[in-house]
Amino acid sequence: MNLKLIKRMLTINLALMLLTSTQLFAEISNSPRKTMFTFLKEMKAFKNGEDTAIDRAREQLFLDHLHKESRLESGSLAAKHLINTLDRIEKVDVLKIPTKLEAKKWFYKKEIINTSEGQQELEIAIENYGEKRGWLFSKETVNQIALYYDSVKNKKVVSGVKELKDWKASIKTYMPDWTGNRSFILMNGQWISIFFIFFFGLIIERFARFYLASLVFKQLKKLHIHALSEKKEKQLTFPFGMMALAGFFSIAIQNIELNDEALSICLRGARIAFTIACVFLAHQLVDVIALYFEKIAQESDNKFDDILVPLIKKSGKFLVIAIGTVAIGDSLALDMKGILTGLGIGGLAFALAAKDTLGNVFGSLTVLLDRPFRIGDWVNIGGIEGTVEEVGLRSTRIRTSYDSLITIPNGTLTNAHVDNYGQRRYRRFRTTIGVQYDTAPDTLNNFCEAIREIVKSTPHIRQDFYQVYFNSMGDFSLNILINIFLLAESKTIELQQTHDFLMEILKLGEKMGVEFAFPTQTLHVFDELKRQQGQELSQLS
Repeated sequence: MNLKLIKRMLTINLALMLLTSTQLFAEISNSPRKTMFTFLKEMKAFKNGEDTAIDRAREQLFLDHLHKESRLESGSLAAKHLINTLDRIEKVDVLKIPTKLEAKKWFYKKEIINTSEGQQELEIAIENYGEKRGWLFSKETVNQIALYYDSVKNKKVVSGVKELKDWKASIKTYMPDWTGNRSFILMNGQWISIFFIFFFGLIIERFARFYLASLVFKQLKKLHIHALSEKKEKQLTFPFGMMALAGFFSIAIQNIELNDEALSICLRGARIAFTIACVFLAHQLVDVIALYFEKIAQESDNKFDDILVPLIKKSGKFLVIAIGTVAIGDSLALDMKGILTGLGIGGLAFALAAKDTLGNVFGSLTVLLDRPFRIGDWVNIGGIEGTVEEVGLRSTRIRTSYDSLITIPNGTLTNAHVDNYGQRRYRRFRTTIGVQYDTAPDTLNNFCEAIREIVKSTPHIRQDFYQVYFNSMGDFSLNILINIFLLAESKTIELQQTHDFLMEILKLGEKMGVEFAFPTQTLHVFDELKRQQGQELSQLS
């Protein structure tokens, strides 16, 4: 019977406790009591080793005024200072904190305290920031809590409260007192910490440059890319070291408890350096990737790759610079959304102003898709004749026969007539050979037949179509027309084949006794004296 009574009493007590707890939570909902209760509960969990609890505790502080880069770290530091301050003042009785308050701000503590900067009125307060945000530890509390903590940090925590300890607090116990003095914005200990951060950061930077560089170059050698100069190797390894230094600095600097302003400057500087290094690395990697594709293009018989690889290289660099500009602007805390929106609004004006540039870009796409020529082709574009040397996003460069370099905007290629000599299956050679008028008809006919035999016996001359005929009677020669087609891959080979063919004709003429004509004139001289003597003789007779 007694056991049943005891069980019933325990059940009733448990129900009363649950009811009281429910009422307590109901009372502190959206009130200063709720904010303080939640903060103390989460910080207690953090003291017991639950690392994520400080994130929930930080949500009870108003942090909107802090810099975006350092808001989380500065908020966590403020939460640690706040709990350390409360634990040294008194054990907080949550039930004494009001649940309903007409005023927009409730002060837990507000007093004049001697600080390193003189006497100041410091506060620990909870303020109402509207229905969506509710009650949070005030902006002034967050800004002043470090000074408040400095005034009580030498006190012991109150009885019954577990002290917040971490590795940084343990290190501070071994530091001399002068490291806590403030010199030029920061404390002496913080200046020393920054020096060591840079020192170890430079070691890490060197290690990253040389260790990662060796790995990169090993991979490049596996791809059979050995064309990197010493300057290019330095340009490729430098970003690795800069990224390692910036990454280490941004992590380490958060552990020396800088104020929000100094921490935000350091983190922003590290972020800018890291972003610039990433952009620079991506820019250099485009060159390395282009080298790999150039190697493949050289091994390939497809000449189209010779145009595609430079376009990919230049397009890749343009894309890296465009994205990098946005990323660097964002790291500088510029309003890139507003800038991009402004560019969108001004896009029409920009397009009108840059219509020639856009036309050239579309012209390069036309070259890429239609393939009117390839690198190395001999072309005639609007009267400009030469070898295609480079095709870019904006223009095409042609090397003329007199070794000048002509740049043609790609926009003109969409409407220009492109005569591609390099794509000829045959190269025509047409000439007229003149022999002297005293050449016998049979000899002339046999000479033409002998030239045809030379054509038939030459493998690099087209056999299904050629013309060798006595064609006309000129002012000073009998003209033989020769019209043949050579199988030549380049202009140099064409010239050599033409040279050999004409030499055979000269040898043939010498063998057959055919004399080649050259411009001649016969001058008939009239003797006036003989004419007069002739007239006198005719009169006497």
